[in-house]
Amino acid sequence: MSLKEKVPTSTDFFRVREKLCECLVLAEGYFKREFVFPDFNFKQRGRSAGTAYLQKNEIRLNYYMYQQNPEEFINEVIPHELAHLLAYTLYGSSIRPHGKEWQSVMFFVLGCTPSRTHNFETPTPKKTFQYACACQTHLLTIRRHNKIVKGVTYVCKQCQEPLKPLVKQGK
Repeated sequence: MSLKEKVPTSTDFFRVREKLCECLVLAEGYFKREFVFPDFNFKQRGRSAGTAYLQKNEIRLNYYMYQQNPEEFINEVIPHELAHLLAYTLYGSSIRPHGKEWQSVMFFVLGCTPSRTHNFETPTPKKTFQYACACQTHLLTIRRHNKIVKGVTYVCKQCQEPLKPLVKQGK
């Protein structure tokens, strides 16, 4: 996929702000209280479409994924991340990230289907490392490779065997 633009435009920020306002109006009407409008930016990278930073009341969005289908992104990711902030504000830090409180905010308050995953294409890692288990070969990112070098063990989800470097790799 070729990226349309390298940086978000003022229109992109406006569209996100508009959706956040729409969702907050629903939440404030439902709970009969006001919520603090969250900060948001397009600083999210990697495989996550977005991340809610609960204590900061901040949402980080992945611009690479936003560009693939802005309408779908806004209608799925914005409510998803805002629901995390709302659930945290309402129920505290002891709730599970995608637990019943978050699910109820998504469904009953924001009118969205609670889903943990997205269907956006993820960026291809710049550098990968080959590892193997008993049943297959795995391509790991530099982040996971470096963790293995530092002593972390990853296991295959299918055969439960530890991943080993396929070829000797220098750091």
